Amino acid sequence: MQILDGKVVAESINKENEERIKRKKTKPNIAILGIKGDEASNTYIKRIEKNCQKFGIGFNLFLAETEEQFKANFEKIKDDEKITGIMFQQPLPKELLELVDEIPPIKDIEGVSSYNMGRLFLGKERAIIPCTSKAVIEVLDYYNIDLTGKKVVVVGRSNIVGKPLIPQLLQKNATVTICHSKTKNLKEETRNADVVIMAIGKARFLKKEDIKDGAILIDVGINFEDGKIVGDIDFEDIKEKASMCTPVPGGIGTITNAVLIRNIIESSEKF
Repeated sequence: MQILDGKVVAESINKENEERIKRKKTKPNIAILGIKGDEASNTYIKRIEKNCQKFGIGFNLFLAETEEQFKANFEKIKDDEKITGIMFQQPLPKELLELVDEIPPIKDIEGVSSYNMGRLFLGKERAIIPCTSKAVIEVLDYYNIDLTGKKVVVVGRSNIVGKPLIPQLLQKNATVTICHSKTKNLKEETRNADVVIMAIGKARFLKKEDIKDGAILIDVGINFEDGKIVGDIDFEDIKEKASMCTPVPGGIGTITNAVLIRNIIESSEKF
């Protein structure tokens, strides 16, 4: 089985990021808004901050104690011309998540607003695409995996992976099936798929009996087992049956970080 190493894909993207940032006279400057208390979020935020420092990107963190303070922080920065990109760090209450559509579309570095998602689904140029979904496409492109006519099953329907993958996969002439927690005969769907993209957050969920011989597997899942990060795919179990698979860690998550930096740079260029 071939391992689809996300690190080499990320290196390729970051090389381009470095060249683009060198050409900019004014560096990007982003703001992250969240609510205190979630340790997993704090870890992710620190990773973003480290990447921003590496590329000379301004980083501003606004962690609120209350929902009202979150709203006040957002009002303060959303139209600030010094801020070229904004993202909300989840988890957040539903009421606060709805504020994402008040982010100026050009500053929506995660591509999750109705404006950017709408442009993506309509195939409009210059849409900012959700980073994790784009990372899946990046690894497929890097390893020259042709999806024309292939049956691609995506397990997970989130706004950051499953849904935005639909138009991107269709653009590559794939036959796309979206599965989720209410799907009947889920394993029958995955067994008939040429490509399976897992994004449900269930550790080692996909086993060798759930795929066909030679299947290509993309693991978007991030789960913790006994202090270790594992994916939605049982990597050790499937490696004798699949033809290709992304690892966890070192796969899609690594690429997502590079794509976010690219989105930040592109957003500031449009800004």
